Amino acid sequence: MEDYKELNSRIDEVLRAEKENQIPRMTKRDYIIAAVITGLSLIGIIWGFFL
Repeated sequence: MEDYKELNSRIDEVLRAEKENQIPRMTKRDYIIAAVITGLSLIGIIWGFFL
């Protein structure tokens, strides 16, 4: 029962933090940067196989 109460209190803390916008979210710019880095990494890996 204590684990259940602890889990509920943690969930409540996360929900409260989300409502207060304390948890940083990824913006569209962050997603674009991540996609570019991932793309360049994949190109590098593929290029390495052909060398």
